[in-house]
Amino acid sequence: MPFKRKPGLGRYNESRSAWYEAYRIARVAIGAGRKPDHTQDGVRWKAQLIVAYEREGQGDQLLLDARTKLGMQRLTDEILRDIASKG
Repeated sequence: MPFKRKPGLGRYNESRSAWYEAYRIARVAIGAGRKPDHTQDGVRWKAQLIVAYEREGQGDQLLLDARTKLGMQRLTDEILRDIASKG
């Protein structure tokens, strides 16, 4: 995790799991083209800012959530098994 927690972070001083969740949500949102949402508070807002503005202009390429990626992977595996069984 790229975030070094320091005692003086105040409202950003959350658990590692809270940062992971906020960062993942931010990657999906920013990857889908949304701008950081100023109505969010704490680590969710900070994670959105980090993903949106601290990536040297490359943008974060996490466009799909985990459930969608898993479904696509299962479908791909099924197709490859069918191809292998016929060949």
